[in-house]
Amino acid sequence: MATGPGADARPATLMKPRLAALLLTAAAPVLVAQEPAPSPAAEPVPAVLTGEDRLQALDAEQIRAAIDSLRRQHIEAEAIDDPAMLRATLRGLLSGLQPGAELSGAEPAPAPDVPLFSEILGDDTGYLRLGSLSTENIARLDAALEEFGDKKVSAVVLDLRATPDSDNFELAAQAAGRFTPPGTPLFSLSGAADKVFTAGGPRGFDGVVAILIDGDTSGAAEVLAAALRRHVRAMLVGTPTSGRTVQFAVVDLGDGHRLRLAVAEARVEGLPGIYPRGLEPDLEVEQDEATRASIFAAAPETGMAPFVYQPEREQLNEAALVAGTNPEISNNGDNGAALVDRPLQRAVDLVTAIRLFRDGD
Repeated sequence: MATGPGADARPATLMKPRLAALLLTAAAPVLVAQEPAPSPAAEPVPAVLTGEDRLQALDAEQIRAAIDSLRRQHIEAEAIDDPAMLRATLRGLLSGLQPGAELSGAEPAPAPDVPLFSEILGDDTGYLRLGSLSTENIARLDAALEEFGDKKVSAVVLDLRATPDSDNFELAAQAAGRFTPPGTPLFSLSGAADKVFTAGGPRGFDGVVAILIDGDTSGAAEVLAAALRRHVRAMLVGTPTSGRTVQFAVVDLGDGHRLRLAVAEARVEGLPGIYPRGLEPDLEVEQDEATRASIFAAAPETGMAPFVYQPEREQLNEAALVAGTNPEISNNGDNGAALVDRPLQRAVDLVTAIRLFRDGD
């Protein structure tokens, strides 16, 4: 049976959508269930099982029997040839192995560099939007932390929501080392060649840390967040991350087709695995992508403070009642709803509360 690139010259249109869906659930387990599992004869399968639960209840022999019956007796049996079975199996594997496997075309262009952005919010809270994991941004991080030290900043909010997907774990370790004691074992990469990443310093900050994450926080940025959660008790604020804490390899399948697959996984000792489910925040705060993009676009000119500290509004009073006006409405009517970075607001509140608790203790 030919399985290499270009081995099947017949059109894929032989696969009807309904049949492809059936093969997705029936064929995928065939490649991974080489040995029959013990049949649960002593514990009958409940009749209420449906869909995926019922599929999982089948042992290897039952799966083979079902597929054999489909290939011999189904009214569309002639379309269930070997290439169709292989496509369905691959489709099922790719679906089940997300986010660790995907088909792609040409190698995408490198993501544009996102520079680090820093600011001091209030009197003693530093804000760092890390941007890309790059040597340039590590240098900018050092400069920002030095400024924070000169101005007695005692808490930092590290924003990883604008950090592009990357599997450069070496740079993630360098960034984490700016917040952890030198020599700290930050995380490990397990795969063909295991490796442990340790903090090399120089440590630039040892105060309270909160980290902003969301669904776009991916790869090395997730490991950075997890390492700081583990080693400096950083609190995570936002929404769950993507779960792509893996190192990828690319296999050229020919004819412009490529397979991108996870070959190593990054883990932080003492924490649950991040791949494939992602990191859960300690404080979940949602924000829509359009609002976040608008705030980040405006920040170079306005700073982040206007999106954190809202001006106190004039309240409805007796004079307004006599005049027949409502300042709460009129003040907002000119400018519309103000943009607010709610995850950042909550993170600033959080580090302020932690700082007050520690000072009082």
